[in-house]
Amino acid sequence: MLVGGGHSHVQVLKSFAMKPLAGVRVTLVSRELNTPYSGMLPGFIAGFYQWRDIHIDLGPLANFAGARLVGGEVVGLSLDERRIKLRGRPDIHYDVLSINSGALPVGVGDTVIPVKPIGRFLPQWDQVKQQARSGEQIVIVGGGAGGVELALAMRQSLTMGIEISLITQRLLAGYNKRVIGYLSRVLASRGVRLTVGVSVERVDGALVHTSDGRSIPADYVFWVTGVRAPAWPGEGGLATQSEGFIEVDKTLASVSHPEVFATGDIAALVGQPRPKSGVFAVREGPVLADNLRRVLTDRSLRQYRAQKRFLSLIGTGDGRAVASKGPFSAWGRWAWRWKDHIDRQFMDRFTKLPEMEVIAPQLAPALQADAPDVMRCGGCGAKLGADPLRRVLARLPSQNFEHVRLGIGDDAAVLEHHDGNLVLTVDGFRSLVSDPYLFGRISAHHSLNDIFAMGARATGALALATVPLMAEAMMEEELYQLLKGVVDVLNAHDVPLVGGHSSEGAELSLGLTITGEVELPMLTKAALLPGDLLLLSKPIGTGVLFAAHMRGRLSSHLMEKVVANMDHSNALALKVLRMHAVRAATDVSGFGLLGHLGEMLRAGGVGVSIEVHDVPRLPGASEAMDSGNASSLQANNELALADFEFVGCLPGDTAVRLLVDPQTSGGLLAAVPNNEAEACLRDLQSAGYHDAAIIGRVEEDGARLIHA
Repeated sequence: MLVGGGHSHVQVLKSFAMKPLAGVRVTLVSRELNTPYSGMLPGFIAGFYQWRDIHIDLGPLANFAGARLVGGEVVGLSLDERRIKLRGRPDIHYDVLSINSGALPVGVGDTVIPVKPIGRFLPQWDQVKQQARSGEQIVIVGGGAGGVELALAMRQSLTMGIEISLITQRLLAGYNKRVIGYLSRVLASRGVRLTVGVSVERVDGALVHTSDGRSIPADYVFWVTGVRAPAWPGEGGLATQSEGFIEVDKTLASVSHPEVFATGDIAALVGQPRPKSGVFAVREGPVLADNLRRVLTDRSLRQYRAQKRFLSLIGTGDGRAVASKGPFSAWGRWAWRWKDHIDRQFMDRFTKLPEMEVIAPQLAPALQADAPDVMRCGGCGAKLGADPLRRVLARLPSQNFEHVRLGIGDDAAVLEHHDGNLVLTVDGFRSLVSDPYLFGRISAHHSLNDIFAMGARATGALALATVPLMAEAMMEEELYQLLKGVVDVLNAHDVPLVGGHSSEGAELSLGLTITGEVELPMLTKAALLPGDLLLLSKPIGTGVLFAAHMRGRLSSHLMEKVVANMDHSNALALKVLRMHAVRAATDVSGFGLLGHLGEMLRAGGVGVSIEVHDVPRLPGASEAMDSGNASSLQANNELALADFEFVGCLPGDTAVRLLVDPQTSGGLLAAVPNNEAEACLRDLQSAGYHDAAIIGRVEEDGARLIHA
């Protein structure tokens, strides 16, 4: 279990990617899915780098390493049970734990902007850069290399009319006199006011109070000195120093719990005290990766020896840098080019990853024509195509029972019961995310959609879970995480999980049977009327985006938006639709928007006119399809395009192809009377379905038109 995506852990991930350890599963837990590289922060502030240049996207890296990725914040630790506690989701078990989650600022008030953690600092810096005006004053507290670099980078980025001051007890502690002298002159020549020999006692509003009794006005105060560890490692029982840093020995293992490792700012090397600097986390990475392998395979551990002298390259914000090591120092543009080369080379190791490949089995030529693609989608993109499914159902013996009011063909079956009508549906698929808790949540939302599409109320659920074969304790934990996700969503909808079945299998999969009660008027696919407008509650694009994710082509930023879309219930959307006389509905899932719309049109015997560019799409979906990505169900779904006529667009257009992209936990597609549609749309958007849209109109003549 890796907690935090710091400079050491990205190296652990890369190590396990290049050389997997059989029998070991790696899980990364990180609050932020894009981890910034501290060495390039001043260059970013000065304008030499873009945001993407200084961040490592943990999603593709974890995917490349075959590691589970859990987006969450650790808030506690149970060492006896070997579990980490996370905010807003269930605890997770570990066998071996490594912590590289950084540190927190010390002595910071509400009006102060701490530079660490960097992920929280960057949005605040963007705001300051946009708001700061000539005549305002910036005060930077902390005169180490980080504070000096930040001051000079800000000077490069901001207008000269904004005053910048640097306050420090000691300037560039640990550096030789030549470096201190040179950078002091650079600060002065760039108009940075330097105050040395005093400390900041407190910050009250727009005043910085120093130890020599002065009160310095400041519109913005940046804190680049003094860090502490979060409370949870010490509160959990790990041996820590007074500031909360985890005490580790020369093997980087906790001195109190040898199954726990720590590196970077959160760690304190016993007998090797060093300043809090990213350079040590970088150098600890290879030793940590090796020792994690060694502890898992019961071998003796390597020792890490922290260097007392190391090469330091301090940028001056203007395309120059100062190089120093011990008594040596020099400066110039060549030093900046050297620093830039080292930093970019480090980043390239974790951002320029080979595309995910699955080796196809070697087949005889006669067998190759019918062989499917090896890389298959999860989620609803893994279901069988509509045409083979219809052919199978047509071959089955007929079944005629008086108590079946609605059978195969609608979103859910409706059976007559002595107390009313029973709604019954089943859905399921193999996992499309590495986090089993999140998979459980998505599956529950997806399965409830069939009930919502009937306008019904869910009353109970059964689960069929398949867990990959692992050690028994791991299978138990996997099943718990999966079902906890299911139950959390079901509980939010007042639906009990009343039973189920579990089995071993090749991969994690989940099926849910949902029962419900009809609430009149019941919604069916067939109740379309000419003149109705079609509303869609959620954007489309999950299939192609997950196909890109499988190949390591999707950023974590976009992935978070896809997951948030799937983890959004349609229950409130149904309530809004009910308020506006909804006539018919379905949920958009594996056969795509047009596939499920086609089922409605066949059932209702009507036509439709769709405005292709009014259909909402998830961010990045069009670009992902343009780049050659497609769900494994896409080709079969595109057969549905033959039933439509195109006006101003073509079947091969990206916007058209997305209309048959398979969706997981997609939106509700509903027919609403024309005079209610605009008000319904406003209410949907006010209820949190911000991308909801009117996408077309039901027509009487049976034509099926798609307009550009």
